[in-house]
Amino acid sequence: MDNHAMALMVPKMQATSGVGRCPLVVALAVLVLACGCQRSGPPLPRPGAGATPAPADTPTWAQDSTGEPVNVVRAYYRAINERRYGDAYGLWASAGAASGKSLEVFRDGFARTASVDVVLGIPGPIEGAAGSRYVDIPVRIAAVATDGGRQAFTGTYTLRRSVVDGATAEQRAWRIHSAKVRPDRP
Repeated sequence: MDNHAMALMVPKMQATSGVGRCPLVVALAVLVLACGCQRSGPPLPRPGAGATPAPADTPTWAQDSTGEPVNVVRAYYRAINERRYGDAYGLWASAGAASGKSLEVFRDGFARTASVDVVLGIPGPIEGAAGSRYVDIPVRIAAVATDGGRQAFTGTYTLRRSVVDGATAEQRAWRIHSAKVRPDRP
């Protein structure tokens, strides 16, 4: 804001002794704060300009958060509930092969499942090893069978992503690496 615009916003005051000086002091303080409180550092992005990418020298691990792998597990169970078994299978690493099953066997494993509900626990820390990042996500699963029977499971999904230079977008995406899920005992 330029000085002319500031002058229009502050009413004219005369400096006098005593009480009359107070409004002048307040007006000057407002002007000093308005003109002097400017942000330092890099400019903020313009609204609607989109996300600002992290600088190229920012380590990949600094960009990781547990939000993305949590969303993968949620998407996995959403796909199962919507009977999109190919999509659910594809959330396993190596195009589904990490599940240890073929797509057909995977799909058939849900033939008598009416619905599943998953409650996610607090993800563990993201850990790194040999160009990969791993995170464990605890789960509680409630399944309803087509005959109305109910079953509960507890366990952990381990998700992995690659962070090596030259990795494909698919390799850099979080995928289910393994699962340790067991039926709860009655």
